[in-house]
This record gives sequence, structure tokens and C-alpha cells, in this order.
Amino acid sequence: MKKLLVILFFVILSNSASAQYKGQWRAIHGYEMTSVKAFFGMNFRGEFFPLNYFSIASGFTIYTPATGNARGFDVNARYYLTEKTKQWYGTLGYGHYTRVFEFNPEGIRRHNSINIGAGGMLKFRDELGINPEIIYQPMGRNEIIFKLGVVYFIN
Repeated sequence: MKKLLVILFFVILSNSASAQYKGQWRAIHGYEMTSVKAFFGMNFRGEFFPLNYFSIASGFTIYTPATGNARGFDVNARYYLTEKTKQWYGTLGYGHYTRVFEFNPEGIRRHNSINIGAGGMLKFRDELGINPEIIYQPMGRNEIIFKLGVVYFIN
């Protein structure tokens, strides 16, 4: 049943993405490194433009700590300052982080934070580019996160 729901979700998502002519869609696969604990993470993000120069980007990250597991989810609003092949933006949003410990009485640690940062979309071709980004989380985790991703410009 869960597999059927996941397949149905991706079918609906792909149909809605191909039918959106009003705004632009982007799919991003990236990697990130945190500053304090030096966790390495792999993330999957999507971005949609409801208005010119303004987008909503959300993503899911899987971290690889030495023991246990960790994951994060974030939703950010981005405002683009430039256009063409080098698109620079500022971002503000919300992040949630969960860490599950093994062999530790602490168990589970959760943090909610505000994301403040900047980044860019640097196009190689019309449909591909890279996305460097730096995010500071002043509350909760109190870390700097460095991200680098590959962008697919859907439309």
C-alpha cells in the first residue's frame, strides 16, 4: 500500500509539474556539509516560482553521522536579485532537523530553526546548472550549512 501511495504521489507531481505554464519549476539534487559537527548530507529539493523573482524551495536531506541517523527538512522563500546565466538570490525560511542516536541514552534530538542565507543558480546549458548556497541557522542548531547542487531547469 505504501509503495502504491508513493507511486501515486510521483505521478501527480510529474503531471502538475508538466502542466505549469505560469511559473517555472526546478529540480535540485545536492550535497551539503555542516560547520559544527561536520555532517555530510545528500538532499533533494524542488523550487517553484509563483511570482517573478520570488520562489518557494523545499527540500529533504539525509545526513550520515558516525552512529545513528539524521535527517532534515526545510522550506525557504528566495528572492532573486539577478537573472540570465548567473542568478543570485537571498533566502529566508524554516528548517527542521532530527537526529536519532544509537547506544546513547539521549535517544532523539529535534531542532527547529530559521534559515538565513544566499546562493546562486549558475547555468551551464539551458536545462542544467549548479547551485552553490550558504545557510546560517541562528536558532536551534546554530550552524552554517554549505550546499552544492546540480539543477535541472524543468521549464
